[in-house]
Amino acid sequence: MVRTVGNIFVVLFILTLSACQSNTCDQKNNRHNETKVFFTPGTDCEKNIIANINKAQKMDIAVYSITHPDIAQALINAHDRGAKIRIVTDRRMAKNKGSLVERLRASGIPVLTNKKHKIEHNKFAVFDNVYVVSGSYNWTTSASKYNSENCTFFEYSGKEYSNRFEYLWNLYNLN
Repeated sequence: MVRTVGNIFVVLFILTLSACQSNTCDQKNNRHNETKVFFTPGTDCEKNIIANINKAQKMDIAVYSITHPDIAQALINAHDRGAKIRIVTDRRMAKNKGSLVERLRASGIPVLTNKKHKIEHNKFAVFDNVYVVSGSYNWTTSASKYNSENCTFFEYSGKEYSNRFEYLWNLYNLN
């Protein structure tokens, strides 16, 4: 009996793996259970970030710098369609020439800057609590055009990124 149950488990496991490898394991918002890695210079990071912004209803974003106009516009468009967005970013970078933080704030997106850390150097976003982008990629035009950076997109079932974001949000939201 134990051997039969074990054999059934193995067969079910293999069938599940086969189905997922043939892209039939669609996840929320038509995402697939796969990891995607991209490098810059190039537009893959920005295009995939924008695609996820366009799909998501909830976004928690922790980034060092935001100067990429297409990413900023996608965030504004998402906010305008009713998506819930929160951003934490570096206070010095938010004041730099080319920063789009004030434009995001003016559109009604809540943006907080670091108050307790020397630098807010995270670069991650959690989309709908199920999909994450992380890596060295700054959300800047320079990152796409000139820098050697990376971004990794993956399905996420844990709470580490969400917990870290909540910690930062609460820490930086203190008066």
